[in-house]
Amino acid sequence: MIYLDSAATTAVHPDVIKVITEALTTHYGNPSSTYQLGRTAHELLESSRQTIARCLNVSSDEIYFTSGATEAINWAIRSQAYQSRELGLGNHLVATSIEHSAVLKCLEQLEDEGFTYTLVNPNSEGEFTVDQFEAVSTPQTTGWIAMAVNNEVGSILPIESISKAAQSRGYWFHCDTVQAIGKVDCDYASYPITSFVVTGHKISGPKGVGILVYRPQNPAMQLHPMIVGGGQERSQRAGTENIPYIAGLAKAIELATGELTQHLAHYQSIKDDLLTSLKAHQIEYHLNGNTTHSVDNIVNLWLPDFESAKLRIQMDLVGIAVSAGSACSAGSIQPSRILKAYYPNETDRLVQSLRISFSPETTKNEIDQFVKTLVELKEKGDK
Repeated sequence: MIYLDSAATTAVHPDVIKVITEALTTHYGNPSSTYQLGRTAHELLESSRQTIARCLNVSSDEIYFTSGATEAINWAIRSQAYQSRELGLGNHLVATSIEHSAVLKCLEQLEDEGFTYTLVNPNSEGEFTVDQFEAVSTPQTTGWIAMAVNNEVGSILPIESISKAAQSRGYWFHCDTVQAIGKVDCDYASYPITSFVVTGHKISGPKGVGILVYRPQNPAMQLHPMIVGGGQERSQRAGTENIPYIAGLAKAIELATGELTQHLAHYQSIKDDLLTSLKAHQIEYHLNGNTTHSVDNIVNLWLPDFESAKLRIQMDLVGIAVSAGSACSAGSIQPSRILKAYYPNETDRLVQSLRISFSPETTKNEIDQFVKTLVELKEKGDK
């Protein structure tokens, strides 16, 4: 199998597997128990939290463990929306139209509860600006939402300027950094972001575990627990902590941040190989998304000679895994809403685009095989 869909999920790193296996076999105690087995599990929980805090440049008491980014996103947005309304600050939110469905579905539900929201589309250059957010904000606006890196086209959003503008207006600011950690050389904790999220399975860690980093500028902006029960996570998120996966997540984050320079160089090399090979073999392509500011590990291609739904099947039949967009929407037959936001008047582009995404293990030979398959399909006229 040639796996070119690492934006959807990643294989678990061998070092992470070792950490998880050790925790499963030797640290199986309940971290809330007071006897030795429980205390050692609790020590691993807190040492994992400290490792993550160090890697992300945040305080350990700002980290809350969750089942993944979807839970963390819902928790962060709901908490800040509810608390803002309770404090009489307003009930209107602004977000980009290219956010993950976890954000958009959350906003839709909040609308049913009396909130309002406005979505900002990319401009003609494929960019998002502070002016766009300001233009749709109202006296009732309390929070802005923008992802760091789009999961389908790899566009990098100007989080620094947007978050600082939000801070200057007294708004909370939520950022989905799922596709940015380990892919962008940026200290997101240095920006006035009140909440951001990370998930394990995008950075060679396990599925089913993630974190919410919550750092409000207004002390009155308290988290609203979504899951109630015991007193875990400082009484903010009930449920016995998944110690093995939390330890694995900490290791994955440590590897992703510690080996960032090498990984970024590798992604750039692989992307260059891909685009050079496509050009050399006269495969027509155009890059989707913001081509000026984008990550190198996600390449979304408009391939006018191919129909993407058919091409994915053809690639799968020869053992090559690629995607047309978010894995969370893979069952949909509708064109990508992300591409619609960028190219509302280019219907062909919506059904002729393919997402290729790399891991640190992606090789040039795998890219060559992918391009070779495209060439063979084009020559056969089977496209």
